[in-house]
Amino acid sequence: MKTLRALLMLLILNLLVPICKAETGFDNLDFKQFSTPEGLPNSMVHQVYQDREGYIWIPTFYGLFRYDGYEVRTYKSNLYSPGLLVNNNVLCVEEDYSHRLWIGTHEGLCVLDKRTGMMKKMQLEGISKHRLNEIHVTKENKVYLGYIRGMAYYDTEQDTLVLMTRENCKGDVPEKMNIQALLEDENGDLLIGTWQDGLFRYHTKENKFTHYPPLDENNSVLALFQDSRGVVWIDTSGSGLFKANFSSDKRTLSVGKAYKQDIRNIFSLPSDYIYSIHEDLQTHSLWLGTRNGVGIMDLADEGTFVNYQESGSEHYLPAREVNSVFRDKNGLMWIGTKGAGVFHVDTRARSFGVIYPRGNGKSFTDLISTLYIEESGAFWIGFGYGIDYQSGDKKVTFIPSKRPYHISYSSSTQEVLLAVHDEGVMACRDDKMIHQYKTSNCGFVPHDLVYWVHEDRKGNWWLGTYGGLGVRYRDGREYRFSRLPKMDGVLSKEITCVMEDNDGSLWLATNNNGIVHLTGNMEQPESLLCKNYCMENGLLPVNVPLCFLLDRSGRIWVGTEGSGLCLYDAQKDCFRSVHQEYNLPGDMVGSMEEDNGGNLWLGTNQGLAKLSITGEEKGRVRTFTVADGLADNFFNQNASFYRDGTFYFGCSRGIVTFDAEIIKEKHTDISLCITDILLDGKSLEQMPEQQRNEITPFTADFTERMVVPAVYTNFTISFASLTYNQPRQNKYAYRLLGFDTDWHYVNANNRNAYYSKLPAGEYVFELRATNENGDWGGVRKMKVIIESPFWATWWAYLIYMLLALLALILIWWEARRRLMSRNRKYLQEGATEKVNHLKLQLFTNITSDDEKFLQDAIACVNRHLSDPEFDVPQFVDEMATSRTTLHKKLKSLTGLNTTGFVRSLRLKAACKIMDENKGIRISDLAYQVGFNDPKYFSICFKKEYGMQPTEYSMKSGENA
Repeated sequence: MKTLRALLMLLILNLLVPICKAETGFDNLDFKQFSTPEGLPNSMVHQVYQDREGYIWIPTFYGLFRYDGYEVRTYKSNLYSPGLLVNNNVLCVEEDYSHRLWIGTHEGLCVLDKRTGMMKKMQLEGISKHRLNEIHVTKENKVYLGYIRGMAYYDTEQDTLVLMTRENCKGDVPEKMNIQALLEDENGDLLIGTWQDGLFRYHTKENKFTHYPPLDENNSVLALFQDSRGVVWIDTSGSGLFKANFSSDKRTLSVGKAYKQDIRNIFSLPSDYIYSIHEDLQTHSLWLGTRNGVGIMDLADEGTFVNYQESGSEHYLPAREVNSVFRDKNGLMWIGTKGAGVFHVDTRARSFGVIYPRGNGKSFTDLISTLYIEESGAFWIGFGYGIDYQSGDKKVTFIPSKRPYHISYSSSTQEVLLAVHDEGVMACRDDKMIHQYKTSNCGFVPHDLVYWVHEDRKGNWWLGTYGGLGVRYRDGREYRFSRLPKMDGVLSKEITCVMEDNDGSLWLATNNNGIVHLTGNMEQPESLLCKNYCMENGLLPVNVPLCFLLDRSGRIWVGTEGSGLCLYDAQKDCFRSVHQEYNLPGDMVGSMEEDNGGNLWLGTNQGLAKLSITGEEKGRVRTFTVADGLADNFFNQNASFYRDGTFYFGCSRGIVTFDAEIIKEKHTDISLCITDILLDGKSLEQMPEQQRNEITPFTADFTERMVVPAVYTNFTISFASLTYNQPRQNKYAYRLLGFDTDWHYVNANNRNAYYSKLPAGEYVFELRATNENGDWGGVRKMKVIIESPFWATWWAYLIYMLLALLALILIWWEARRRLMSRNRKYLQEGATEKVNHLKLQLFTNITSDDEKFLQDAIACVNRHLSDPEFDVPQFVDEMATSRTTLHKKLKSLTGLNTTGFVRSLRLKAACKIMDENKGIRISDLAYQVGFNDPKYFSICFKKEYGMQPTEYSMKSGENA
């Protein structure tokens, strides 16, 4: 019987036209373009390459670019970095095992040490032209270079380039030949493709070259590739694709098969000019970059090509010349073009299907509001307006102008129950309405706007409506709770969802009034007890519950708008949000289902999430998005259903269907990199070398220990998880051990950790990230040392101790002097009188110039009284004097240094304001007199006057 039902459902699914089949093969590949409109500085691309850290490098006609999925870093000679490269026309790059990036340009070689950021130019002697077409790093970390006029290698011991000639090599050396391609085979030999001179082999162990016979009259090899089966493919200029057969000793070559363009055959090569070749391991196919688009050949069906082209093909690619094809470490296929920038595509077969119920395919944009699938396989689908019944070739639309909220099934009456806006409850069987229940014809419908109908295990119907709760007992009794005496008023408010737990009690979701738990004898409505869980009493983090789920373990889960997923804590009798704890996407859960393995499937506002709540993977979250084949990332409230192993989730672009048992989870590597470090807003790379080396001798991504000099007040660490299909789905967490008490969780739009005014000491910065499906990777650590300012160093404290000792000596000396002076008092009355006269002159007889200077200084500070940015350099400029002169003048006239003079005037102004305005807030007062931190203002005020500003204000009020 179950097999028959499955067959019927399959038939109905095929009749729900059209169904978006699970995509396989090479049809309808969704290429994502990254060109100048998306932030790539130059769209003329020679190559696409991924280094060992995971960065994508893009050599172009006008510079080299590094891409991390979010931002581009430029490497070229220009106004800001003159002479960085020997030439900006970058043809190729390759990384060795020592973290050096070898860069081939139109005029020679540059080598970037990725650890230090230093760029080195290297010149090959003995050739007339230095265009470097190809670079290859062997498994032994030896670097070979293919120039337009010969071949060379890098001598590690001598740190120089060596041209390979007949003098230092054996056999048919390709001297002065145009080297186009280098390939290392499984034996460690090098295959060498040349322009018009065919194919060579370099036997590395023998240091000997072999020149193979011509392939054809053109004899120009542009690219070489060895597939996962060990087969070598030869890309040519004008002669198509050759499959090479080598003898066992590799001394002879024959062409096994040749594939060429046939304009009469749409499944032939798109062009005989092939620039690049790579294998897609997910589909086991060869991808060829040609003069006329991309050709894809399934290795199981050699000779048949699916071509993506600008014109002349049903598969569209907005590019003509494709210079590079490349597969990254996570399986994405990349395409570098001449003029259209870079494309990438995920070729995985989709595990998700999409039903477009009303026959308009991917243009479907109607709201799927509710779903129900009968055991027979018949579909009930609620839209924004109307409900469709579909069974076989039969289709009936109900209430096309009304909004449906819920579809359920009554096993006691064997009817499908439709909860509809202003239409009450419609009981249907097959494609016909049997009865309609409204406020006008029954006693259990409080309002004709019905959100939910739930049949409990005893066959009673419970209705959630705009006017509250209603019940129809199986024995025929009918109640509206709004009419029952002494009933809790919350049962008369909007009730949007009803769920029965294992104890037979009911949980009710309300519209903005939280959750209501109904307990007691469900057969006696007058005796039922209510408990409300809401924000106001702290028992629910948000007042807008959307859906319920009772899992097989008896736990109650609630999806909410704003607090995401919540779980009922029976011991504390409250709901707590677990959304952040599990790092679920978004902040909303609108629909929930449980699979046979006990995993929860959650429809959120940022994708479909699978939450494992049992077993070894407890707490693990996998997030699926449109990149995995979903129709949309936003899933509607209570628009999900589970039947016979198949899930159905409704969104605004159709119904997503899948079998949880066969969902293929894509496990991608998490390459987490620190992309930049900024001190006081300035990047490490922009600092002079000596200054940068004091902080760290390495680039940001290779830094494990950073020293922050005391002159810097803040630092920023930028980071990225190097995934490229949906990088905006990545999540990040960071903390600074020794300062932060917990992790900071941020999304892809906030990939910066900022710290300011940290106390001196040692800290450890920890960073982790997810991939696009929510898998967390390991922790990246970096030690951060904040240096003490000079006044807080050990030698400064030693000076302070010496000064304190000197002060004590001076105090003792002064006390002794005064004692001796008192003893001579009577003998020196005349002299004392003279001294007093001189003192009076000293403090009262200020010259007119000094008096004017002091008045100008006071006026200057008063002009900037409320400006917290007013500092000593600005003070010096406005006083038209030097910093030293200003300091000495103020010190001699007031006894205060420059900073103390400004602060003293600000504090005196604060006293005056408090005297005049008794009720002023201290924070407002602080800002008014130029302090940007009220706490610091209070500290300075107490230090100056021995009391807090609030105390002064109170005393001032009492005196008044």
